[in-house]
Amino acid sequence: MYYPQQQRANHQYLETQIMSADPIQLVILTYDVAISASRAKEMGKALQAVGELQVALNHEEGGQIAADLLSLYLYISDLLRKQQFEEAAKLLTELRQTWVQARKQLLEQVTQQPVMSMAA
Repeated sequence: MYYPQQQRANHQYLETQIMSADPIQLVILTYDVAISASRAKEMGKALQAVGELQVALNHEEGGQIAADLLSLYLYISDLLRKQQFEEAAKLLTELRQTWVQARKQLLEQVTQQPVMSMAA
């Protein structure tokens, strides 16, 4: 059982996490909500999170990958509506892990770029 002070602290922590997150971290956090809701069999919350993932797709820059993700999100939404929560959570977990790896690789690329020297 949460006490009001603990709930407030948890809410503030989550708010700070969201406000300081980069775009990929926001996608990962949305996956966390979708996965948690799926495991808890909270269809409405899970569908809302998957809907947010759909809306976040950039079809212009994402091209075929965005189209493929949209197809997966629609399939996952169908699973949720059919109350196949475990299968939905499994797919969402796999997709989340892919985003985690993509973010890790992106950060590695950024940190490996040479820094220009200030020598004149």
